[in-house]
Amino acid sequence: MSSDRTEKESLGETILKIEDIARRDPGGRGLSRRAPRGALGPAAFELLSSRRVAIVTGFCVRAAGIGETDGPPGSLALGGALRILGKKTALVTDRYSLPLLKAGARRLGIPFRALELPNKQNETDAVLGRFVSAFNPTHVVALERPGSAPDGHRYSMRGEILDDVAPSADRLFVPQPGRTWVTLAVGDGGNELGMGSLRDALKDEVPQGSLIFCASPADHTLACGISNWGGYALAAALSLLSGALLLRTPEQERDLLSAVVEAGAVDGCTRQRTLSVDGLSWEEYARTLQEIYDCTSEALKARKKNPDAEADRGD
Repeated sequence: MSSDRTEKESLGETILKIEDIARRDPGGRGLSRRAPRGALGPAAFELLSSRRVAIVTGFCVRAAGIGETDGPPGSLALGGALRILGKKTALVTDRYSLPLLKAGARRLGIPFRALELPNKQNETDAVLGRFVSAFNPTHVVALERPGSAPDGHRYSMRGEILDDVAPSADRLFVPQPGRTWVTLAVGDGGNELGMGSLRDALKDEVPQGSLIFCASPADHTLACGISNWGGYALAAALSLLSGALLLRTPEQERDLLSAVVEAGAVDGCTRQRTLSVDGLSWEEYARTLQEIYDCTSEALKARKKNPDAEADRGD
């Protein structure tokens, strides 16, 4: 077996390992454990070829009147990786999560173009139309953004209708003649934008799935235990494909999450303004970040040593 083929297989195995780490289902929602395995690699390959990427995020917790801690950190992790790779990146969200993204970006010292979606749907449709014409995305990623169910409503995992606090961005994902961009989706409950690709197979595996599961499909769909982990996993896979470490350390991610919480973000499960994500304390949540970071950095170090190892073997 050639060294090139061995390296490719090893790379694929590492990406699959990272995906498995991100697929852990601490909340027992059922989506990530039952979704098809092997989505991370193809999604990362797509993003590696991108030129202009729009990342749609932000999930308002109605009881708190603000966005949650899941979504903005993962979007900034992915957006930061894409920026390092030279991709033009824009963030798309609503008034409830825009302050969270801005606070996180300031803490990172990375300026991002950010688009705010108005609450009224007709205004949002017009804003998205102008944005697409001006930005001309090659790829659109939805990461923890409410998506419309078959009845046209956006739902929380509790079955609450969110239409008035979550304007639909589904027009970016619904297949239509003339659409020129590739779509990717990251979610953890099925009610997120782009998860429609998994609806028929998995709606019965998710609590209230027939009601809340999004109908809009994506070209690439990545189900994770927590959506932030999906953004971090995509940044990890891009690191492996590009040969450069594009991940921030878990300590830096903690600082980012702190900035988002200071800006008002709440845990989507507890509805409390705490340093937690989807009911997991920072310590529990960060174990997965640490494993992804360690797996990625170790694989990159091994690749750098590989040429010498091959020479020593005399192959």
